[in-house]
Amino acid sequence: MTRWALTIGAVLAWIFGAMLLFAPGPFFAPIGVVVTDKIAAVAQAQGAILVGLGVINFLARGTVDPTALRAVLVGNLVVQLLSLGVAIRALALGIFPPQGAPSIVVHVVLGALFALALRRVQVGAGAAAGGA
Repeated sequence: MTRWALTIGAVLAWIFGAMLLFAPGPFFAPIGVVVTDKIAAVAQAQGAILVGLGVINFLARGTVDPTALRAVLVGNLVVQLLSLGVAIRALALGIFPPQGAPSIVVHVVLGALFALALRRVQVGAGAAAGGA
């Protein structure tokens, strides 16, 4: 479960990150955001962060160290929860039109995936500690 969560997280981070880095205008067009040079620079910085997060997730897939896995999964969960809050606020205030609603689904699904993987790591680590 953890390997799949990190793999899915990595691939999606790379896809969204690449779109933000190389095509911020078309990325934001469906929600009606006119991408100025300033907005493009911020979007590209966010894209760079997502690509980096994808690399971290991809490289962490093979680890069995529960402390390392918890760190990566908690970090990913925090990213999803904060991003969800930003998306909900943007929709509620009319900053993004209803066409921006799919971002909420993406953050909820990824957040749930990371939370479930985190739960499994904690349960597994607790069982291993109890057996020692």
